[in-house]
Amino acid sequence: MRILGPDGNPIQTGPPVSDEVKQIVERAKAIATQQGDPASALQQLVFAFQTDVSSDLVLDTTIELLTTMATMTGNDPAQSEELQLFVQLREKRDDALLYFQVGNRFFQLQQSFVARPFLARAKELLNGEINELSQAIDVDHAQCLMDLGAYQDAINAFHALNDTYGGLPIWLVLEMAECYALLRQIDEAEAVYQIAPPDAAAQFPGMESVREEVGDLLARVRDFDETEEMTLRDWHYVQTRAMLLETNPDESVPGERFIFFQPSEEDVAYVVAMAAAVLDNKGYAPNRILWLGPNSEPLALLFAQWWEIDPENIRPYKHGDNVDDEAELSLLVMAHANDVLVLESEEEFIDLAQARAGLITFALDVRWTERQPMTPDIAGFLTQACNLPWETRFIVDEAAETVTRVDETRDAQTIALEIAAQFPKDDESDTFAQELLEEYEICTDLILDHRDGELIRRPLVTHSPIKSPRLGF
Repeated sequence: MRILGPDGNPIQTGPPVSDEVKQIVERAKAIATQQGDPASALQQLVFAFQTDVSSDLVLDTTIELLTTMATMTGNDPAQSEELQLFVQLREKRDDALLYFQVGNRFFQLQQSFVARPFLARAKELLNGEINELSQAIDVDHAQCLMDLGAYQDAINAFHALNDTYGGLPIWLVLEMAECYALLRQIDEAEAVYQIAPPDAAAQFPGMESVREEVGDLLARVRDFDETEEMTLRDWHYVQTRAMLLETNPDESVPGERFIFFQPSEEDVAYVVAMAAAVLDNKGYAPNRILWLGPNSEPLALLFAQWWEIDPENIRPYKHGDNVDDEAELSLLVMAHANDVLVLESEEEFIDLAQARAGLITFALDVRWTERQPMTPDIAGFLTQACNLPWETRFIVDEAAETVTRVDETRDAQTIALEIAAQFPKDDESDTFAQELLEEYEICTDLILDHRDGELIRRPLVTHSPIKSPRLGF
């Protein structure tokens, strides 16, 4: 039970709160009350977590938002595991185990940006004590650093784990090798990689394929031995085996990715034409166009305009379409890479993850801050948030301080025809395709050239040696 003061409010028992954190909390509360969006408010509050995971203000606001979210979705707040962890944390602010449980929960949800400060606080509370809990905290913290792209810090943490606890499990050895590779310290990466031999990997289910993939990643970094500075396209290939068509030309936004992007119809026409020209140049013009995802039909029909595909060969993707048949080549298109999540069963996903000769995957938009189970063979561009021309869009008038919602009323065929009218000239598309393929010539493991039924389309990783600003978490 919390002790109430004379004003009826709980007596503050947590640490003092900085002005910066107060401002973040006020913004979060405003989003929750004025916009009725506690989920977005909680994303805003994540920035407060980075410096404050113990104060009454931060913990009380988190609990309020989680309670509101549970109520709005018709769930019992008492049944929310995440909410109850924060309730316990508010009551026991000196309990390292509770901080670890919160941090571990976010780490398991692949939200390392959120997990890191809770794990750091747990480590701080242990004050140098060495036990099973400290080891669990250190393991999660090291992997969070890797997930956040702090590769040298992660390497240091892996070495500290080894020195403190007398060795590393094979999966952490492989992660350390990958960190060295992503820093282009390839000799160190190879040396660490040799610590995890095939017979050691064979003792753990699934670890042989992990070891093989890390070895392949090291080889992909070697592809760029003669390249002084690697670009976003280069690293996208190294980490996924896939091709990236467009990068952000805005020099004021570092990292070459897009943050919030609302491409124009002309932008979409350009990217689709480039993708089609690349496939034409490689001899991969498809016989069939398939689509996956609720907003992907206009994209399929747009590609069909380029190749004049028979309407009978344009349809939604279904289980069994991923075949090993180059004579009947299909192009599967997705408006957003996370459209793959609409697959209804694990069996369907596992089948699509096999890179077979008869199917090429393309996603116009890839959300680079979201872990996704499969990277498309070809990506249009990387964004943090994206509204395509045929999706609901918002026009912001900064001068008038207004936001206007624009809903799509055209059918998919009309959208495709109107965007296709903006395709660039054939020679422009062909020139871009040839230049891009020349750039990828040194890539020995590009997925487009290795669709043999044995290669797996890799999950999308959110960390990268190329740093970009991000909004939210």
